[in-house]
Amino acid sequence: MPNKHKPRRVYQQKMWDAVQFYSKEARKCYKAKAYFSALVARSCELEALLRIFDLVENRRPKDRCQKLYWLINRAFARHWIPHDALRHWNKTERVPLKTVLHEIREARNGVHAHLFERELATRQTVANVTFVVHTMYSFLETKNARNLMKHLLERGEISGTEYRKWVKEQEGSWRRSVRLAC
Repeated sequence: MPNKHKPRRVYQQKMWDAVQFYSKEARKCYKAKAYFSALVARSCELEALLRIFDLVENRRPKDRCQKLYWLINRAFARHWIPHDALRHWNKTERVPLKTVLHEIREARNGVHAHLFERELATRQTVANVTFVVHTMYSFLETKNARNLMKHLLERGEISGTEYRKWVKEQEGSWRRSVRLAC
């Protein structure tokens, strides 16, 4: 009887390790002027970051997204990115965030020979992708913090006054962190 291997479970920590690995590799590639490799690593970092949210939201593996295209669409459909963050993005940037994320996905697909575009492998492209990935960190971190505080409020571990004080302190904090990401 053949030895059947069960598919390994993917855990949040494994995805976080992947995020950190891709980030480190992207920095190395950028310093070495290997811009195509840096672009691919940053795109993989973005995918791993979105997969963390997908793992938290969907316990059953069959409910999780298999492709980055679906992950990006799910992030917007399920409001993983705060509305105020999206409004700020739309005010300051010319292209909608969802479109930018899909363009990053398409650039990453350049690893396939028939989709390769040499003109994408530039220093400026990698800098722009890095900015978007760091912005996504900030937006998702904001959403995560808000979810935690709402949960603590619902469980009665913090008072309504403490919650409102925290919200007031956090107003604009992601804007500051986005500016620092530049």
